[in-house]
Amino acid sequence: MFDMLLSCNTENPEIKKNLFDMVYESPESGERDGLLALIYHEGIGVKPDMDKCFEYAEKAAFSGDDPLGYYILGYMCDNAETPDQKSGGPRQKYDHYDAESFYESCAKKESIWKIPACNWLGDYFTDFAKGGDPETGVEYYEEIAEEDAEAAGKLSDYYWDLVMPDHTDDTDRALQLFKWTSVAAKLDPKEYAYRLGWLYADGIGCSKTHQLAIKYFNDAFLHDDWRGACSIAHILESYIDQHKDMDDKERNAVRHMISSWKILAKEKKEENDSEEHDYSQEED
Repeated sequence: MFDMLLSCNTENPEIKKNLFDMVYESPESGERDGLLALIYHEGIGVKPDMDKCFEYAEKAAFSGDDPLGYYILGYMCDNAETPDQKSGGPRQKYDHYDAESFYESCAKKESIWKIPACNWLGDYFTDFAKGGDPETGVEYYEEIAEEDAEAAGKLSDYYWDLVMPDHTDDTDRALQLFKWTSVAAKLDPKEYAYRLGWLYADGIGCSKTHQLAIKYFNDAFLHDDWRGACSIAHILESYIDQHKDMDDKERNAVRHMISSWKILAKEKKEENDSEEHDYSQEED
């Protein structure tokens, strides 16, 4: 009920106050304490209070084994919001190094907080300057990627960097690239449909098929990516080159389609370029 009411009434002070009262007056539990930590962190119906947030988050985590409590402690450690970190000094109860363990505790629980926790851990371990263990980072992404577009996209990006452009013969990595790009394109076609079309067009991690490549290039174009139209034109040009036995009527029809897709690509690119922010129009 808290999540539903908050998502529908983010700017209504009265509803926010009622949300605070509803949670505060609930029977004591780890879930209640976790929500109170969130409420005091974000100032939902009350003034933000990091000390109270920290107090309730600790209670939620250590007394109630609540995933939101663990998540908020991880967030506070990561962003130097714990009382000890804010006051400084050499002996601190928690610091930024503790964020990892709190997020790991959260990720072990089935809750809505598992997704952001796993994404944080995936980012942390795939960063050599931080966790420095990409395989562990990939495992955290994989735990949630089937339902989370961000994690699926990060896995696609990870394997894309390993496979392209010189290692397309690495079968295992190519298969993983295709698998997670397929998931990402389903969850976030605006960002990943074009890449999936590319994989089908070149047969990377999958059987080469221009039919499916065109499908996903078209999806990309429908999501405002001009490159989709350009790639369809390129496939049709290859089709003409590979079918020298076409009669004039068929060849002219394909050439007409090529011309149409190139025009659509040009128009969409110009439209996209015109929508980019013009900083020259800003006042000093």
